[in-house]
Amino acid sequence: MLALLPLITFTVFFLFIYRYNSCWRSSLLWAAITWGVLLTFITEVLSLFKLITWGWIAGIWGLLSLTLIFAYFRTFKPGRVTLTQDSQHGIGQNGIGQSSPSTNGQNPRDRNDQISGFLLVLLGGIGFLVAIIGLTAIVAPPNTWDSMTYHMSRVLHWMQHHSVAHYPTHIPRQLYQNPWAEFTIMHFQLLSGGDRFANLVQWFSMIGSVIGVSLIAKQLGATIRGQVFAAVVAATIPMGILQGSSTQNDYVVSFWVICLAYFIILTLKSRVSWINILGVGATMGMAIVTKATAYIYTLPLFIWFSLMMIKRLRWRWWKPILMVGVIVILINLGHYIRNLDLYGTPIATASEELRYTNEIFTASVLVSNILRNIGLHLGTPIGIINAISNKIINLFHLVLSVDISDPRTTYTGKFGIPGSLSTVGMNATENNTSNTIHLVLIVFSVIACFIQRQGRKQRYLISYIAVIISIFMLFCFLLKWQWWNSRLHLPIFLLFSAVVGIVLSQIKLRHVANVIAVVLIITSLPWALSGRERPLVGANSILNTSRTEQYFNSKSRIQSAYLGASDILKSNKCTDIGLYLGDNDWEYPLWILLQEQTDSPVRIKHINVKNTSASKSELSNNSKFIPCAIFSTKPESDKTNQGEQITYQNRSYTQAWSKDKVKIFLSQKKS
Repeated sequence: MLALLPLITFTVFFLFIYRYNSCWRSSLLWAAITWGVLLTFITEVLSLFKLITWGWIAGIWGLLSLTLIFAYFRTFKPGRVTLTQDSQHGIGQNGIGQSSPSTNGQNPRDRNDQISGFLLVLLGGIGFLVAIIGLTAIVAPPNTWDSMTYHMSRVLHWMQHHSVAHYPTHIPRQLYQNPWAEFTIMHFQLLSGGDRFANLVQWFSMIGSVIGVSLIAKQLGATIRGQVFAAVVAATIPMGILQGSSTQNDYVVSFWVICLAYFIILTLKSRVSWINILGVGATMGMAIVTKATAYIYTLPLFIWFSLMMIKRLRWRWWKPILMVGVIVILINLGHYIRNLDLYGTPIATASEELRYTNEIFTASVLVSNILRNIGLHLGTPIGIINAISNKIINLFHLVLSVDISDPRTTYTGKFGIPGSLSTVGMNATENNTSNTIHLVLIVFSVIACFIQRQGRKQRYLISYIAVIISIFMLFCFLLKWQWWNSRLHLPIFLLFSAVVGIVLSQIKLRHVANVIAVVLIITSLPWALSGRERPLVGANSILNTSRTEQYFNSKSRIQSAYLGASDILKSNKCTDIGLYLGDNDWEYPLWILLQEQTDSPVRIKHINVKNTSASKSELSNNSKFIPCAIFSTKPESDKTNQGEQITYQNRSYTQAWSKDKVKIFLSQKKS
């Protein structure tokens, strides 16, 4: 399949790097970085010339694959000697500072530490869990709310326009949100002709994150046992399990943040080399181009890196910091320019009425947000415990004299979401699942590191913990409390997984740690098998439910309306559809239904846009686009003697069909 071409390119990148760097885990991260930056470059260059088409994408990935395979077999001969031990850990020879007395972050015990039978069982458990999630990702279609409104919709608009340029849309998130995860989905979607590979972007990111966490644990001094435990903790995070089979982008940004943390620690514990600085800049840039919350996740890590560069390099500190900054800007340049052109700022955000950032900044507000964000992970199957947690958090707010539902610190948006809920219990969705057991383990591990003499002596570990805590504090300081914040916490839980793995491996009663690891794997299975939107078992299993039905799993009440609307459009042989939507309405299922029901090319574009993106109407093909029908979910329309109407391009469209909020308007010439 042509959809495998990007994966073939990635594989050859890995083989190239692995021959120079015999640490396979580090090689995988470097291959991912190289591949990710390359995909960004390909997308941005083709977009400039409106060449994002099946032919160009297939041709470029095919040529890259063949060239790399040819170069690989021409360059390397059997038995060729790899580079030095430093290179085996991703550390270049051309240092720009003095070597650290550390041995590349490798605990001497690792050299003689063998993987025991029990550790192999744990690795098998991780493999089984990842395989279940991968099966779900392949079988189930994209069906999370955000994917239906903007993640997947923007992909199809880009494919239709042959460009990732901004376009007129009723859903601004399709434009200003950072795009890399969707860039990747677009490449697979073009090559495969469908969305079968869409969920795999998060799944691959999950695998990479688990590997990255084990490497971080290694750099922080963990033995093989500690590295395996860290991987177990990372792989069993409930939110991560549910995200791993979706088209959200939280696991994608988590992967880049994990890579950034790894390369920063690697740089701080070894010779400062340009290759590692390049890794820091590339991973930071990739995190930011993936999701805007990466600014929060990466800032404390970057400050830590900068302070250590100043300490290590003295007057030459500006060189690596400048290099990182330039790489970050270059990777994000395309998205920055598009936002600057439309919104007047490179980092565009939601409108004032959808403001996600806090409007007041006080110590009491910070404590309030810390409590409420922690509260999101206190959910249990026992209702009375959840009620007690809520009461305790409410009591703290009374003591602080802070309104727990203050709209200046609590996001309610336009959708009537209650802001007073501080815990949400156990939910098997990737929007608001609690990571309760993992939170307990994190708290225990952090306390253990600070009270034990052995832990306090590990200065890199203590510094690392301080940085993660500062990420969480910055998150609570800047962002309003939202009921879906638990999914935004995923990078923080993954970063802490390395700490938990180290602490578990150092428990003197080894059987206790072993039991905890086994319990984590066993208790993670319900999340992998019974997620509400993509259940693998049960009456609504994705194995015995039609793919069309699964698109509507998170909003089943609108399925009949969308099916009815697509039937009306098909019966009128209409393939040029105008969209008149609200800013949080579902769009992607309409594309899928229409593409399945007709062999003719379908064109779908937003019409009568009133927001800032309307300025793109005259510059795009929309100015020449004359739809034969309009799909509307908005209540506003003109009322005439002939019924409800919508006017577009000096043409009148009269309502011909409606069900619930969905309405179809047909051109009067056709009606």
